[in-house]
Amino acid sequence: MFAPRRPQLLVLVGIVLVALTLRSAATAVSPLLEQLRADLDIGTTAVGVLGLLAPACFAGVGALTPALGRRLGLERALVLSLFVTVVGSLTRPLAPSTTAFLLLSAVTLSGMAAGNVLLPPLVKRYFPGRIGPVTSLYVVMIAAGAALPPYLAVPVADSFGWRLSLASWGLVALVAVLPWLPRLPAASGVVVIAQGRVAVLRSRRAWGLTVMFGMTALNVYALFVWLPPILIDAGLSVDRAGALLGLYAGTGIPASIVVPLIAARMRNPFPLVVLFTAFFGIGYAGLAFAPAAHPALWVVLAGLGPSTFPISITMINLRTTTESGSASLSGMVQGIGYAVAGVGPLAFGLLHDATDAWTASLGLLSGTVGLMLVGAWFACRPGTVEQELTDRGLAGDDHGVAPVLTGQTP
Repeated sequence: MFAPRRPQLLVLVGIVLVALTLRSAATAVSPLLEQLRADLDIGTTAVGVLGLLAPACFAGVGALTPALGRRLGLERALVLSLFVTVVGSLTRPLAPSTTAFLLLSAVTLSGMAAGNVLLPPLVKRYFPGRIGPVTSLYVVMIAAGAALPPYLAVPVADSFGWRLSLASWGLVALVAVLPWLPRLPAASGVVVIAQGRVAVLRSRRAWGLTVMFGMTALNVYALFVWLPPILIDAGLSVDRAGALLGLYAGTGIPASIVVPLIAARMRNPFPLVVLFTAFFGIGYAGLAFAPAAHPALWVVLAGLGPSTFPISITMINLRTTTESGSASLSGMVQGIGYAVAGVGPLAFGLLHDATDAWTASLGLLSGTVGLMLVGAWFACRPGTVEQELTDRGLAGDDHGVAPVLTGQTP
C-alpha cells in the first residue's frame, strides 16, 4: 500500500493542486462567451484565436520548459510557472479589450504549459518507485480540472459576474504554490555534477512516444470541436449532442485511474495501446456509418480511445532513467505533440467542407490512429531513451545526469 512520508505527502498534495490548474484557463471561457461578447465585443475570429491559443502555448512554451528546469531547478521552475498562471488568471478578467484579453490568456496558458512539462520529472524525483499510482492520480486531477470549470463557470458568473468567475481559478493556482515553498530551500542544495540534457531528438523511442502522444491529442482536440456537429447532422437535438460531448469527455476518467497502474506493471504495454486504438476505430466507424443508431455507444468507444494519453504520460518516466531524461522527453513529447494536435480540428473541418460529409474526416482520424500504433511500437519497447542513445553511440556530451541532493531528501 502506498503510504508516503510526511514530506512526500506535502509534495503529493502539491502535485494534485498543480494538476487541477493545468486546464482551467482553457475550459472556463467557453460557457461565458456570450457575456464576453457583450462586454468585450469578442468576435468569431477572436474566439477562433482563443481556441488555438491552448495548443500553441502548450507546444511553444512546453518545448522551452526543460531548459528553464535545468537553469532554475524543477521546483523553482514550477513555482515560477504557477505565479505566471496566477498573474494571468487574475488580470485577464480585467482586460479592457479583446486584444488584451487574448494576450493575458496566452500568459495564463503559458504558465500551465510549463506545468504540463515539469510534473513528470517531479514525479520521477519524488516518487521513483510509485510512478504508476502518482501519474494515475495527477492525470485524473487534470481531467477534473478540465471538467469542473464548465460546470461552475455560469453559476458563479450569475452570482458574482463573469470576471470573478474567471479570476477564481487563479486562486487555485495560488494555493498550489504553497506546498512547494518548503521544497525551495532543499532545491537550493542541489548540486549538478554534469549539467546537461538528454539528446532525445536522436532517439527512435522518443520520436515514437511523441507520435503516440501527438496523435492522441489531435484526435481529442478534433472531436471536442466537431462531435456535436456530427451528431446534430445525424438528427440528434442540440441538447443531446452537448450531453454526449460531456459523455465523451467523462468516459476516459475511470480509465485514467487504472491505466497508468497497469502500464507501469507491464514490461511492454503495446497490447494495451492496441486495445484502445481498436476502441477509437470502432467508435469512428459507428459515427461515420450509423451515427444515429447507437450514438452513446459510439461516443463511449471513441471516448475510451484517448486512454492512450495517460499511457503516454506514464511512459515519459518509464522510458527514461534520469530526471534530465524525463524533463527533456516531456518537453519534446508535449511540445511537438501539442503543435501537431492543433492542426487536427482545422484539417477535420476543411475535409468536411471539401466533401460535404463526415466520413472522410473520420477516416482521416482513423489514419492518425494507425500512426499512433506505429509510434507506440517504438515507444513501448522495453528500455530507456538514455540506454538507447548509449547503445547507438549517440549520447555524447548531451547525456543528462541525475542531480545529487545535498540538502533535505524527499
